[in-house]
Amino acid sequence: MRANLYLPHPIYIDSGEGATLTDIDGNTYIDTCMGFGVCVLGHRHPEIAAAISRISGSGWHFGIHSEEQLPLAQLLQDAIPCAERLLFCNSGSEATGYAMRAARAFTGKEKIGIFDGYWHGMHDYCMVAPTAVDSRERPSGVEISTGIPKAIRDLIVPLPYRNPSAFDIIRANKDELAMVIIEPVQHSNPQREAGAYLKSLLEVCRECNVLFALDEMVTGFRLAYGGGQEYFGITPDFATLGKACGGGLPIGVIAGREDFMRMFLPKPGEQGVFTGGTFTGNPLSMAAGTAAVRYYSEHPEIYARMAAEGDRLTASFNDFAARHNMAVQMSNVGSMFHIYFQSGPVRSSFDIDEKPMERARQAFLMHALNLGVLISGANRYYLSAAHSREVVDRMIDVFQESLALVREDGLF
Repeated sequence: MRANLYLPHPIYIDSGEGATLTDIDGNTYIDTCMGFGVCVLGHRHPEIAAAISRISGSGWHFGIHSEEQLPLAQLLQDAIPCAERLLFCNSGSEATGYAMRAARAFTGKEKIGIFDGYWHGMHDYCMVAPTAVDSRERPSGVEISTGIPKAIRDLIVPLPYRNPSAFDIIRANKDELAMVIIEPVQHSNPQREAGAYLKSLLEVCRECNVLFALDEMVTGFRLAYGGGQEYFGITPDFATLGKACGGGLPIGVIAGREDFMRMFLPKPGEQGVFTGGTFTGNPLSMAAGTAAVRYYSEHPEIYARMAAEGDRLTASFNDFAARHNMAVQMSNVGSMFHIYFQSGPVRSSFDIDEKPMERARQAFLMHALNLGVLISGANRYYLSAAHSREVVDRMIDVFQESLALVREDGLF
């Protein structure tokens, strides 16, 4: 099992329903993974299930365009502030990879600015991460996988998250920097104070003629109907999306201003940005996405309720930890939350150091799992519209009991 999917013992899922998962041994858990942020409406939502069933009755892959694409495209264009035009692909990694290719083509520059704590996919250009080994103010890049060409490091400009020195780095590299990409809220470090920083970053990118991109793979249709753009009141040059807008099926989307998006639509004889994929725009993903996004549009109240439950869960967790002098804390933005086994403020990934408390963290995962709440070692957690007040009440009880058991284990 991959390290970022660490579980105290192997679990294989048989089915999902609402806020719960059931494994092949018949154990049912409250789910906090939610398909890594995909399942905003919970598992097996009836309207999405009906859309998938409808398509499966008439064929689910053609290669050629189908009429299922247009309804989803129109819904996305109405919902996403920056979406003058959009392009479908099959995954978040494809979306960010195509976006980086288009940014280089559009600007004639080759470098990409990436912040610490990011996740923008699994292609080579996203496998160089900023590290503070030399300096927090001026991070260097380090490969996070073997097999990455050394030349890739020279094409990445490492940036320190929520640190104004990033603006100076952008200015210093503006003649080579095609774009800067950032998550409105990092799912590895959800901090609700990010809004002011995003607006300053946009201003600096405009000043330097550098494209500004939001990676809304997780925040899109989760923080708000209009994603992080609506939540923070900011409109990028373009955004990449996926996860929630596919209703649980594979999808990627690039949405942006018209002149940039036209790089994907070359006229005959012109050289444009190549994209392609056998399953792009497939009817199953389009129909499931349409059902999901239409539901988000017609039920905007789910966002306020998910945020309220996320705030309540976080407040209860932190109050319990503080009263019992435990070196652990929870941070959330809306329905996204993260648990840090450490004390002190966390502003960026450079502040996160859980190695001293790793045994405590693993014990917490085990106790929560045994008490019926599934938490993966990925440490990126989500609520859904299916997490009722009663479900969150149970989560609060399980988390508190699990923390108490970690103390009994002698790990606090």
